[in-house]
Amino acid sequence: MADRLTQLQMCLDQLVEQFNATVNYVNSSSEPAMLDDDPTSVANIAASAPLPGQQQPPQQPQSQTQTAQQQQSPHSPSQSNAQTQQASSNGSNKHTVSNHPSVRAEAESNFENTINELSTDIILKSRQISMLIDSLPGIGVSPESQLKIIEELSEELQQVEQEHVKKIEEKDKLLKWCESLIVEVATGIAETRQ
Repeated sequence: MADRLTQLQMCLDQLVEQFNATVNYVNSSSEPAMLDDDPTSVANIAASAPLPGQQQPPQQPQSQTQTAQQQQSPHSPSQSNAQTQQASSNGSNKHTVSNHPSVRAEAESNFENTINELSTDIILKSRQISMLIDSLPGIGVSPESQLKIIEELSEELQQVEQEHVKKIEEKDKLLKWCESLIVEVATGIAETRQ
């Protein structure tokens, strides 16, 4: 298991990913809305402008379009229907939902439920981060106490290191004693066989 700082970093990364996913979902799934009350304001006009890669020709009212088509060379009815369908499909917005009230209500309900789930996930992750921060050592402790604790731990570490060195020396002595014992036993066996 990772230490608390690593856990905290992982939680922060996950929180950023959750924020990113939530903003992306809202951008891609929500209905367009006016930025302020005035529909002719610069902010609303800029927000409703098509993206640079999706420039659409300015649309004329339908009666002017039909009149212009009739004045040009005569087309077959199927060609004019295909052009009308193409023009209407070019003007459609990916955000529009069917005008049927039940479909619209269901889409809004699904959107609200998903937003609630995403916001709950963000809140839970924020609480987890707060708990990890609260559990970090040194929170609520003065710098002098922290220095004192560090000095005590340093002294304890030196004592443990000295014990470790003594144990290594003891192990080496025992290993030499075992080796000499094995040599004596092997020599004794060899002498009895001769």
